[in-house]
Amino acid sequence: MPASIQASNACQAGILRHLLLTLGPLPVGRAFGVDQLGPDATAAAFRAHVPVTRYADYEALFARVARGEADVLFPGVAAALAQTSGTTSSAAAGERFIPQSEGLLEHHLAGGSESLARLLSASGLRLMAGKLMMLGGSTGLTPNPQGVPFGDLSGIIADRVPIWLRPWHEPGGGIAFEADWPRKLARITARCARQDIRLVSGIPAWMLMLFAHLEAARGLPLHQLWPGLRGCIHGGHAIEPFITRLQSHLRPETMMVEVYPASEAFIAVGRPWRLGDAAPAALDLLTNHGVFLEFLPEGAPDDTAVGAGELAPGQVYRVLLTTPAGLLRYELGDLVRAEGPGQVRFAGRIKTRISVFGEHVEGHCLAEALAGACTDTGATVANYHVAPVLPGPQDARGRHEWWVEFAHGPTDPAAFTSALDTRLKLAVMDYAAHRDGGQLLAPSLVDLPPGTFDRYLAAKGKLGGQHKIPQAWPDRTIADDLALHLRTIA
Repeated sequence: MPASIQASNACQAGILRHLLLTLGPLPVGRAFGVDQLGPDATAAAFRAHVPVTRYADYEALFARVARGEADVLFPGVAAALAQTSGTTSSAAAGERFIPQSEGLLEHHLAGGSESLARLLSASGLRLMAGKLMMLGGSTGLTPNPQGVPFGDLSGIIADRVPIWLRPWHEPGGGIAFEADWPRKLARITARCARQDIRLVSGIPAWMLMLFAHLEAARGLPLHQLWPGLRGCIHGGHAIEPFITRLQSHLRPETMMVEVYPASEAFIAVGRPWRLGDAAPAALDLLTNHGVFLEFLPEGAPDDTAVGAGELAPGQVYRVLLTTPAGLLRYELGDLVRAEGPGQVRFAGRIKTRISVFGEHVEGHCLAEALAGACTDTGATVANYHVAPVLPGPQDARGRHEWWVEFAHGPTDPAAFTSALDTRLKLAVMDYAAHRDGGQLLAPSLVDLPPGTFDRYLAAKGKLGGQHKIPQAWPDRTIADDLALHLRTIA
């Protein structure tokens, strides 16, 4: 076993011991049986004794923490409540929150520092000669009736940016508080268009919107507006369909680092890659940052989860977290594809898998097929969503329906959908079998007018920041809502 994996395993064992000792005596530890385990319990004993948990299992405990009660999920009271999107649960669940302890917030900051350190190691310290643009949600926090701050995680973290980093931090406190996304874009443009921005971080779709807004306002390409921009930290959704558009704004030598954060924990940081190479790198799991990580193979019993050092290349796993904020074997709802011990690629949400007949197409396969179809047809994509068309009385066959807003549409839409189909057949054996067997029809395309996704999010009060439409969904909830929105504005 490589020394790096041995060190990672040792770190994870030490983290588990600390968490068992800390959380065991608390109500959360008693609720899930951790109090019956000694602090020296092995990972195998932990898995055999503690069940996999989900958000609903904590709702009563979360409510106690939100009321200001101390020593429930973690020692002391909550530092904040991080609002998390309803897309992490059922479609009707609405907004939820994850309590943040001081220890978890330190963990989040350590993950962010790791991503910046990796980018600096690849790009050099010249990045620090200019400004660093952090394109997140509103940093405004609202106290709940008990005085516990509530808001977007990016706002909670922004309030704790180290003092030494603040002189480089943009877009500045006043603009960072702005919740109205169009107004925020205008204010960033007015403040930062002439600044020396060296790094931008955020969700790719929102970065592209900012770049286009800046170029339209100043009448210059971004590489002339921000000639020193050489670094980009990205996350939040698959980047493959957006690489071509990013390449139209950024220099090919721009160094990219992918991050995999969630309100529950900062899970992984990627290795730097060059935008011109169009080859996103694998992500390294953060095994020494205070969170115990487990990975459960699809369909396997709960006690057969493995640690970061036992990941098998090519296997798809569910992500389980045990955190200093009191989550125990918590199923995050994400899927990752292992690249080997300690390394993963984000593979999508459990709820964004498309499987009309059991074709089991993961989110990363959809993103890669879309990127390939764009390459094959010369198209570029602004946003997309994939929904199933389920069998019904009129037709026992189903299909995938692609709702796509193009930045530059294909000259032949039929060739585009054919390319999607071909690439999915090559990538997913079960998809090919169901297509060849006739149960699954060829994919269909809904070509959306420019700006549809932004107008839809604006109508929901969720334009900008950390909000995004899921790139796929297992039923037609979102597709039908998009259709209703289009009819409403027609």
